[in-house]
Amino acid sequence: MRTKLALAFVFVLAGCSSAPSEDTPSVVSLQTPGSAPVSVAPAAPVIRPDTTAAEVRRMQQPWMKCLKENKVPMRTAEDGLLDISASGNTNETNGRIIAETDRKVVAACGKLKPVLAPELDEDKNPYWADDDNNYHLCLVAAGQDFVKRNGEWRPGPTWYTDPQEPDEALELRCQAEAFDGKKG
Repeated sequence: MRTKLALAFVFVLAGCSSAPSEDTPSVVSLQTPGSAPVSVAPAAPVIRPDTTAAEVRRMQQPWMKCLKENKVPMRTAEDGLLDISASGNTNETNGRIIAETDRKVVAACGKLKPVLAPELDEDKNPYWADDDNNYHLCLVAAGQDFVKRNGEWRPGPTWYTDPQEPDEALELRCQAEAFDGKKG
């Protein structure tokens, strides 16, 4: 039976690969004469569950440069990268407010802003609550002080009195394990 199927497949391929005729173009073109190639806008980078804070900052730089070009208040951080200035508390002075609400700025730069991977996006991941619970359970198992009250995870009693250094490797490991977009 396999031999018959293999032969049938070979004959189908042979029938589809006849020699081109003289008047058949060798390359198919979707452009019409005189049309310019279509430019494709760069896609926004995606923040995955294992993306570090430093990687996110680098991913944001094209967006930050666009914001700066559109007169959003910016500052240069210690690492030399651009960051939105959050000084001031009005729509005219706070860069974070301007970057998110000014229609011209959003239209010009919004497509460059990094986006969350679907599994991290609460609106796109149907199992987000389950994944978030698993994330916090992983942190607690590793010694982080979190407690669940009224269905929500909150810092535990030693959170403010026992200064723990952030453990990005642990947080990323737990996030990558928990936010898989699957229930359970």
